[in-house]
Amino acid sequence: MTKKQTIQTALIVGVGSIGLRHLNLIKEIDPDIKLIALRHKESKGRNPENVDHVVTSVKDALIYDPNIAIISNPSPLHLDVAMPLAEAGVHLLIEKPISSSTQRVGELISLAKKNNCKLMVGYNLRFLNSLIFFRKKVLNQSIGKIFSIRSEAGQHLESWRPNTKYTDGVSAQRRLGGGVLLELSHEFDYLSWIFGRIDWVAGHLSKQSDLDIDVEDTAHCLLGFKDEDTSFDLIANVSLDFIRSDPVRQCSAIGELGSLRWDGIKNTVEIYSKDQKRWQVLYEDVEDKNFSYKKELNHFIECVVNDSSPLISGESAMDTLRVIEGIRKSSSKGIAFQVDYE
Repeated sequence: MTKKQTIQTALIVGVGSIGLRHLNLIKEIDPDIKLIALRHKESKGRNPENVDHVVTSVKDALIYDPNIAIISNPSPLHLDVAMPLAEAGVHLLIEKPISSSTQRVGELISLAKKNNCKLMVGYNLRFLNSLIFFRKKVLNQSIGKIFSIRSEAGQHLESWRPNTKYTDGVSAQRRLGGGVLLELSHEFDYLSWIFGRIDWVAGHLSKQSDLDIDVEDTAHCLLGFKDEDTSFDLIANVSLDFIRSDPVRQCSAIGELGSLRWDGIKNTVEIYSKDQKRWQVLYEDVEDKNFSYKKELNHFIECVVNDSSPLISGESAMDTLRVIEGIRKSSSKGIAFQVDYE
């Protein structure tokens, strides 16, 4: 019988808002886990509470022999940290997206497999009970065959993180992996999780607002899902933005027997029956902002301890980046593109 691995030390890479969230949640899950924080040497401000040691390099972090690492620095820097950690056999939970491009992601996946490292990517929406319920209703064909999908997510960037200046954040800066495609890549991840692999994409990216950013603030996308059992492609219409005053995160599936609608802000699932001709609430829940992150962390730790496979693999996260790169090509060329999975 294989001896279960214990988690004694965790490394948190990047101590911005999401890094601090992970740090505090790990302390809640197991107060005995020692916490190491890796922050940039030029970072200002006090060191975070609840940490046992603060370091400024991966080399110094490895002195403390971490079992797991939560990588929550800007996405263009993920691989620079993840590669040496994987080489050292550290299990990795990488905040979404896994990187800002597909370059070298395959190398990381291969390296993690070679060294028996768990590699999971933090698309935490998959841990929302409301989205899990929505997926089950779709897969159980509660509205019959799906004809069409509508997905949208948006919130004005100035109100997104009210305690920080939006121009200083990752979302606003290309060099840090900003823009709606990468920041709101949750939508591409959960759509492929629910409806299957995305076969082709078309998109239009633009900066519509006067926000002081050097990235796109609006994306309108079409995604095609190949269904071998039908004569037509299942199409998802996806709208993402940083500009709307009314925050929204919704997905609607339109089927032969009616429609299903998930609301990720209200945490509800509703159904519109073709026969009853009205909306009916099927599921509603009250979940605080930490709920899905804590569930995600528990799942990752369980995968490490029990030697099981994470829900969101490095391969699926790279597929999401391939979809994003296809949308960028489509927007620049003005045509649809097959998603390149080779």
